[in-house]
Amino acid sequence: MKPKFNAVSNIRLTLFLFSRNPKGNPRGYMLFLVVSLLITLSGLLVAYAILAKVNNISAKGTATGNSGFYGAEGALNMRVEELRDVFLSDRNPSGTSPSSLNQCLQQTSMGTGDFRCKVASFASPDKNTANIMAYSYVVPKNGGVAIQGTVPPGETFQGLNMLETRYDISSVTAKQNANPDEVIAMTEMTVKSRQIPMFQFAAFYLNDLEILPGPNMTLNGPVHTNGSLFLGANNVLAITGQVTVGRDLFNRRKNDNSTYPDGRVRIANSAGTLRNLLQGGTGSTTQTTAAMIPANVNATWGSQVQLAVEALSIPTISSLGAGGNYAQQADINFVYAPEKTGVNVPGIGTTIIPYNVTATKRDALGVGTATPLTNAQLASLRQPILATGNAVTAGVCTPVTAPVVTGLLPGQITDLPNALRRAILSQTTPVPFSAMGVTLDSSPLNSTGGVRDALETNLGVLTIVQRTLIRTLTPNQIAALAGGCFISAPIQHFNTTGYTNGVSFINNRERSPGNNFRAMRLMQINIESLTVWNSQGVYLNDTGTGLVSANQLLFATATADTAAPANSFQRLGLAGSDTSSNGLVFHATVSAGATPNPDTNASPYGFALVGGGQLPGLAETTNNFDPTGLTFVSDQAVYMVGDYNITNWQPASVLADSLNVLSRRCIDNTDQQLRKASGTGCGGNAFDTTINSAFLSGTDITNSTETPGYNGGLENYPRFHENWGTLNYTGSFVSTGTPERVTGRWSNQLYGAPTRNWSYETRFNNAKNLPPLSPRFVFLKQEGFSRKFDQ
Repeated sequence: MKPKFNAVSNIRLTLFLFSRNPKGNPRGYMLFLVVSLLITLSGLLVAYAILAKVNNISAKGTATGNSGFYGAEGALNMRVEELRDVFLSDRNPSGTSPSSLNQCLQQTSMGTGDFRCKVASFASPDKNTANIMAYSYVVPKNGGVAIQGTVPPGETFQGLNMLETRYDISSVTAKQNANPDEVIAMTEMTVKSRQIPMFQFAAFYLNDLEILPGPNMTLNGPVHTNGSLFLGANNVLAITGQVTVGRDLFNRRKNDNSTYPDGRVRIANSAGTLRNLLQGGTGSTTQTTAAMIPANVNATWGSQVQLAVEALSIPTISSLGAGGNYAQQADINFVYAPEKTGVNVPGIGTTIIPYNVTATKRDALGVGTATPLTNAQLASLRQPILATGNAVTAGVCTPVTAPVVTGLLPGQITDLPNALRRAILSQTTPVPFSAMGVTLDSSPLNSTGGVRDALETNLGVLTIVQRTLIRTLTPNQIAALAGGCFISAPIQHFNTTGYTNGVSFINNRERSPGNNFRAMRLMQINIESLTVWNSQGVYLNDTGTGLVSANQLLFATATADTAAPANSFQRLGLAGSDTSSNGLVFHATVSAGATPNPDTNASPYGFALVGGGQLPGLAETTNNFDPTGLTFVSDQAVYMVGDYNITNWQPASVLADSLNVLSRRCIDNTDQQLRKASGTGCGGNAFDTTINSAFLSGTDITNSTETPGYNGGLENYPRFHENWGTLNYTGSFVSTGTPERVTGRWSNQLYGAPTRNWSYETRFNNAKNLPPLSPRFVFLKQEGFSRKFDQ
């Protein structure tokens, strides 16, 4: 948004950003998506006057003095604008400042980067005031390190955690080639930035927000909407955090104007006392469709409920795509590419691998080199993994009883597990996980050129007795000889040629041409399997004749932490050590060359997250005071399946075009793939599920062109597809507007509502517990402005 110029005395500059490091000095990754600002016209350029105390010191009203002041102030404003542009370019200001004003004026020490001395000339039609030069520079206070604090009481977003940084900006004017003592005018400004994380809100909406629960519901975090807020309940809705509303507050439904009796909605005042919305907002208990009266709201709740607050800007779905900053700053990038054709991989032959993966190992400043995985490495990700050692200790699988293999030589017994690994990796199509429990002489392992044949070839010369014995074994029995067991592949996907048992999901909310329910083409990412593969996975070497370790190909692992919970990834040395963005960031998108087109509102694509009960980041322990965690981002629909982040809690968030929640009931137990036919549920009632993660996604707008009726309200922010029991959720809901890849209405959804045991994640109130690359908005606020003439 371009700046608006209005003749007002006090203004506020509101910016939106993502912070790469919200726990201290926020270096690196900053994205200001929208800027909303009111700027005072003053002289030649804009004067940034933000809630400031203006001190005018000894002004001489001469033409030279005025021109000198305007020039100095203009340079000052240019530097403020440049600081704003730095934030918009996804980073924090950096560099060194001149040690003194004289050094800047004499250009003997210019400084560096964003803080360096800059010189600007200003043209004047008056020859007496021509050739005035303006010299300016910036000095970060506290070394540019942000100070953590809370927003003071009485202010908008009071009590929320913030990071505050101050910058002093100085500017002087003098005639060209003038001596240092011939300064015409001097201006100084102190600018303060407050960075406030959006995940500190129980709900943060770009558009109108409706909270209309059936059962009792308590929201114990702040609530914000840029639009209007519609509240109601069949029982009691209690909101204990600060409420900020861009427009109006209502005690009714939006879709049909149904009203609610007094006492159904209660909001806490600054003393923590719950006050009835209808009585406190209107002075009456008579039900009404009208908005709550601002004067009554202020008298009842004071700063705890604020109406007509300035609208804040939050990210669009397009910012989550391949060209956005999340993709650019991700540690692992997944690209589902169903249009890919066959490639020849040594040891495998011609095979189709319909995805790409790129890993970037970054330093503390977020700098790293992107490394695309090779075809052999990509092919390994689609096959079951033989887990051993620490992975088994972590409980990813349970080994079966090791078989008696009398008749095999000791060397053959030792070689058997790795020979099996090579045999599985040599297959041109994914080997079903269910095949890990059948004998090698059974389908599908006994096909010509299949796993059985490849294994026997890898072992070399075998006697008839040895061959017969091996064919009676299952892959899991062979794994048990190494103390291990197989787990499902890190990546599985929608049915393709040669892959007839792939991921399958019918979305009854979405419609395909002909008004048929949409068959989604999903790529499934198993977080647990991916973590194990990064430590214990193997792939075929360049000749296809040997195995290469995949250890730390995707991310570096941290030293085992003995203070972490028993059997956790962190305690066993399997967790990631990445701290470049306060943890790991995974980004997933669909290739632009895919057919059908993924960049439309009828996209059939999406990503399923499974195996997320434990994440690969670091929790806070006595050995690790700075938790990291995982942020998963996609510009397509995301389907979260089963428990998420319930073991060894760490900061987590999921950002997506739309957000669907499924229970483990929808995972086929034989092949560990997401499967759902048309209709409600996945063959039975949903299993109770627990999710600990912040959400940012698109939601529909009630009574809009796209959604003529009700959008389901906050209680249906996650999209449901099953007959639910209980959904335990702790996190934060941020709505970015309407989805760009799906258009299905809430009224089309087939589901049974869950018992919603939901709460705001209070650990997010501490900045160190925020997920990686947490979105936040920033106020740039002027603290002081002074000027002098003819100094």
